[in-house]
Amino acid sequence: MKKIIGTHSGAFHADDVFAVASLSMLYPEYEIQRSRDPEVWAKCDFLVDVGGYYNHDEKIYDHHFKDGPAYDDGLKMSSIGLIWKHYGAEICGSEVIADRVCKRLIRQFDAIDNGVTLTSHIEDFADTREISLSGSIGMMNPVDNDKADEVFAGEVVRARSLIKSAIEQATHWMNSRTGLESALKEALDKKLAYIVLPEGCKWTEHLFNSENNESILYAIFPNGEKWYARAVPAAPGDFANRKDFPKTWAGLRDVEFSQVAGIPDGVFCHHGLFICATGSFESTLKLVVDAIDA
Repeated sequence: MKKIIGTHSGAFHADDVFAVASLSMLYPEYEIQRSRDPEVWAKCDFLVDVGGYYNHDEKIYDHHFKDGPAYDDGLKMSSIGLIWKHYGAEICGSEVIADRVCKRLIRQFDAIDNGVTLTSHIEDFADTREISLSGSIGMMNPVDNDKADEVFAGEVVRARSLIKSAIEQATHWMNSRTGLESALKEALDKKLAYIVLPEGCKWTEHLFNSENNESILYAIFPNGEKWYARAVPAAPGDFANRKDFPKTWAGLRDVEFSQVAGIPDGVFCHHGLFICATGSFESTLKLVVDAIDA
């Protein structure tokens, strides 16, 4: 049965766009009613960003009132935050994935819609601003307000695509835990200072959340036809490494890199000494072993 999702007419924002998009993932047969008329709202199955109050039982998800709903850390929720709170796990099929998507996608809309500044400009380039995802959606509001409903519907489709991608990325991240755990166990059992990972494994965050990870200095993993080695960061999000690759490799490529590193198929070593690549597992392993012994 078609669900009618109501929200306000006029200018739209990222929170109402993503709230409607999220509900549309649960109810593919849907109709959008954009209005400020309570009589229209009364005919809707869901109300987002309008209604004057928040009541899950009544399917009313507004946040425009004093002391509105907030996360445990105090960040106030917008309409998408409220929708995600109640339906995120159902949309994602997992509480863990829903929480990951909330942190990496949803909460930015809550913050911006509640007046929290997430980006800043550089003083040397005063006229340069980063356009946030919320800002890009805001830019889509047409000058001709008669076209707003049509454009809003298109933005809902775009938002739904972004949510789906975020869910896929979060699912891949969660599934990567198994690959990291297996690689770490093997490294610890063999008393190695490196781990060998499957291709595409999202390992860094999982490694730091694992016990006894402190001895791991490097990660080896394939990417297409090449094999890479990555230095483990000193801390999550840190640009410093637990141990850099040798300084003599910095910025070298191809033949020069191969000659200096003593391998037949070198590709490159980044000048930041945090990543390098070769054409084979054996050569990349040699780089890592040499780096550990350096």
